[in-house]
Amino acid sequence: MRPRRSIAALATATAAVTLTALGVAPTAASAAPTDLFISEYVEGSSNNKAIELFNGTGAAVDLTAGGYQLQLYFNGSTTATTIALTGSVAAGDAFVFASASAGAAILAQADQTTGASLFNGDDAIVLRRGTTVLDSIGQVGVDPGTEWGAGVTSTADNTVRRLPNVAAGDTDPSDAFDPATQWAGFPVDTFDGLGTHTLDGGGPVDVPATLTCGGPLVTAAGTAASREVTAADPDDTIVDLAVTAISPSPTSGSITRTAFTPADGVGGTARATVGVSADLAAGAYTVTVTATDAGGGTASCALAVQVTRELTVGEVQGPTTDTESGPSDRSPLAPASGNGTSSTLYDVRGVITQLTLARTSAGAEQHGFFLQSRIGDTDGDPTSSDGIFVFMGTFTSLIGGYVPTVGDEVVLRARVSEYYNFTQLSGASLVRRIGGGLVVDTAVAVTDAVPPAVLTDAQRFWERHEGSRMRVRAGSGAVSGRDVFSSTADAELWVVDRDDPLLDRADPYARRVFRDSHPLDNDPTRRFDDGNGQRTLLGSMGVKATAGDSAALLPPAHTFDTLRADAVGGVYYSFEKYGVQVERAEFAAGADPSKNNPPKPADRSQEVAVATYNVENLYDYRDDPFDGCDFAGNAGCVGVDPPFDYVPGSEAEYREQLAALADQIVKDLHAPDLILVQEAEDQDICTVSGAALSCGDTNNADGAPDSIQELALTVAAAGGPAYAAAYDRTGADARGITAAFLYRTDRVSLAAATAGDPLLGSAPTVQYRAAGLPANADVQNPKALNAVLPADVDTSTGRDGSNVFTRAPQLGKFSVAAAPGSTERFTLYALSNHYSSGPDSRVGQRREQARYGAAIVTAIEAADQTARVVYGGDLNVFPRPDDPIATGDQPTPSDQLAPLYEAGLHNLWDDLVAEVPASAYSYSFEGHAQTLDHLFVNDAFYGDLVQVRAAHINADWPAEFAGDGSRGSSDHDPQVARFRSRASLTVADAAVAEGNQGTRQLTFTATVSRPLSQSVLLCAATVGLTAQAGSDFDPYAGCKVLAAGQTSVAFPVSVRGDRKREADEKLTLLVAGVPGLRLADPLATGTITNDD
Repeated sequence: MRPRRSIAALATATAAVTLTALGVAPTAASAAPTDLFISEYVEGSSNNKAIELFNGTGAAVDLTAGGYQLQLYFNGSTTATTIALTGSVAAGDAFVFASASAGAAILAQADQTTGASLFNGDDAIVLRRGTTVLDSIGQVGVDPGTEWGAGVTSTADNTVRRLPNVAAGDTDPSDAFDPATQWAGFPVDTFDGLGTHTLDGGGPVDVPATLTCGGPLVTAAGTAASREVTAADPDDTIVDLAVTAISPSPTSGSITRTAFTPADGVGGTARATVGVSADLAAGAYTVTVTATDAGGGTASCALAVQVTRELTVGEVQGPTTDTESGPSDRSPLAPASGNGTSSTLYDVRGVITQLTLARTSAGAEQHGFFLQSRIGDTDGDPTSSDGIFVFMGTFTSLIGGYVPTVGDEVVLRARVSEYYNFTQLSGASLVRRIGGGLVVDTAVAVTDAVPPAVLTDAQRFWERHEGSRMRVRAGSGAVSGRDVFSSTADAELWVVDRDDPLLDRADPYARRVFRDSHPLDNDPTRRFDDGNGQRTLLGSMGVKATAGDSAALLPPAHTFDTLRADAVGGVYYSFEKYGVQVERAEFAAGADPSKNNPPKPADRSQEVAVATYNVENLYDYRDDPFDGCDFAGNAGCVGVDPPFDYVPGSEAEYREQLAALADQIVKDLHAPDLILVQEAEDQDICTVSGAALSCGDTNNADGAPDSIQELALTVAAAGGPAYAAAYDRTGADARGITAAFLYRTDRVSLAAATAGDPLLGSAPTVQYRAAGLPANADVQNPKALNAVLPADVDTSTGRDGSNVFTRAPQLGKFSVAAAPGSTERFTLYALSNHYSSGPDSRVGQRREQARYGAAIVTAIEAADQTARVVYGGDLNVFPRPDDPIATGDQPTPSDQLAPLYEAGLHNLWDDLVAEVPASAYSYSFEGHAQTLDHLFVNDAFYGDLVQVRAAHINADWPAEFAGDGSRGSSDHDPQVARFRSRASLTVADAAVAEGNQGTRQLTFTATVSRPLSQSVLLCAATVGLTAQAGSDFDPYAGCKVLAAGQTSVAFPVSVRGDRKREADEKLTLLVAGVPGLRLADPLATGTITNDD
């Protein structure tokens, strides 16, 4: 900063003060600047461009700390080019900002320069402090052509200076601009006044008085109060300090100055006492206190006075009417919308019923408590809650030092806040403690947590008890496992009341909540009925407070467990969920979810098993040097920022996850032949070396995902079979999540990919309405296929990126042995999918993902008419007839998987729900059993289906609990389907007319269910039933070759004609001795039809 320049004259200036110090600016007579304004504008020849800012405030201004900036709006634009100003401006000084290419005369005065192009005469300029507009030249959004103004008093090729009687800027950049009203014009390249500015009057700055009214003066009704107000004038003597205005005028009582002591000289402090009488009517008042100096100058401050009366909690909460939405209902004392806090303080009386404890993701403890009106002291309105939460943040005591104690009856003074639709008190202090030692559950009402089944009614029920004490009754049944949110160590668990009819069902596995459209819903007569509002959430804030440990959790209950004793706590609302923050909870063990119709081992001599499994964030513990978001401490990836709470905290944690998943694959899934995997990391810096991975710094080390390869090795180490891992890395999303495959190498292998392959080759034949991505032309197996998201897709509910998928489907073409060691093989196409998250968001995009999937399957079947296809994975939406945004009036408004059904695919969920409805789910969300994981198959593969089952080993189990072994290793339950692996042989019945003489052919056709990979010998023989061999037909015994790739062969039997009138005659053809084929129907009946 250059040395301060002298100024010719200043009339007045005012010190910068805070609102509580100075509530009202100096009177108009002083006309002192209160902030910087533009005092000179130079738009000269070439780059002779400068802006001068004048500081007439009487105090130095720090440009950097204040966030001062110039904004340039070129050629009528409404988008600014912003330049941050730096340095400081002394009182009475001028600050010059100029082009770095300006002439020497300008640069000699410049305090800050820029090499960027600056303004022309048709460009608007705005001076801001932070978001506050201080001054402007021109009109933002308007291009005047060449200039504003005319002659020398214009903005093009001239210098204009602010007139000396102007002491404040033009704070409306959108209004019309005429420089002649406030500016004097000078010819081009006039710089002689740059760096100084003069205001009318001359002489030294008259600094106004500084008043201190302090914060709000709050007193209870019936209680007098007072506040001392002070004033000092650094260049004058305060001779009066008076109450000059009160708004609104009190209807009773008074606010007056009760004492005054003038200043003892220049710069001295004057003191006045402002008194509030005991009979002042309750309400909020603004009191103006004005100081007068010896010269007649005045300055003022505003004192907020509030007279409170003790409110019941119900008056704070306000009623929730039958027409209102529970979550959106607000306190009448809080701001009308959004997150906010009342400016007014209120006195609220109640009993402290419970302390709470939580913690932030950064580990900071958060304290609070519930306050509830005592029985007999409520507002008497059943539609308003008698309880409320008091937020304390990191503090363990209220303002003033009071430490909340359960059982104390108190009057608190606090502001009323709405935080994401949760009403609470904040900034609380103790007015008085009425008493202590109350037995809470007799002093206040405790309501049984039995919400209505209709969800909207249930939400009103909870809102009418928000903050109140609730009892979850002993015998209530868990309808979810304990969930844990690791970053904050919060836990939640859902239950239904002990008297809910669901708990009376004969099947113990049906004693839970299913989504409305499920046949085991509480009202199966209607597809979309009530939303299952009868569920109650148990939260952990009370458990943490009871334990004095912010890491304490609810007990590790699983679905079907029951509460041993009543669990009591206050009602809290967070993340769009009401929950009872119970002080303690204990559960008795219920039915074992994993025994709910589990998958059976495949008979591998004649069956093949296929599974789909979302392994939930299976990330390698190693730091991939080619990935910026797979390790704690990484900087991040495009669209992915820290913290990365999905990565393992240590190698040991990673190994535990692998071991648990391997245990499930071996023991619960019974080592399926093919597993469609979702949600694994795409890292590939390792190769398999014996029974371990060898890792280095080579990217794409072996073309297989390290995490899935290591899972395969862990399976083998646990006594399971040998698996191989496969994927196409181009299908991963931004944070490295990919779908993949695990396949058993003793009978499954990847088919060779060739350039001419219709799907795996360089020109995939997928017919889709938008362009495929360049990677679609890669020749490989597996192969990720993707396309550009069409522009007409409805993205009103959200979208993921610009392509159909962020995690592209993986297409694998597998060769499968009919049995381990068999030379007979068939081709199986598998697609592993992980659709966009939802299911009620990204609705249009997810339906498009199903459409693209259907197009892939259609292309497979067009290229191979006998193809076996399985299309599965985590599709993040429900099967038909369920719909995430459905209502009774519109039962299937989104039908997101419709393209798959319309392509002729069979969702095996239909078979599962028909056979074992209580087992037909794969995920638990807020106590709802639902299905996100699917296995679709085409007609050919559906014909081979033996059975499909869900392994309920995760969704119902508590998270972060080692006591259940491998249970709860993911949040999804795997689905396992068994199919016949041997081709099925059937022989069709046949008939022929006998004829009068000679012979005719009775032809039996033997058919296999799919083309065989190698030729086989089929042998057949006839046996007469009513037809006689040798007289009615020629006996047949022989063999024929069914060629590889063919599906049928004919066995002709010669029938002898005669003229006898007789009944139709029958014989049998038996096909036998066919190793490797499944004899589905090897016996056919031939009919010789009498035609005499």
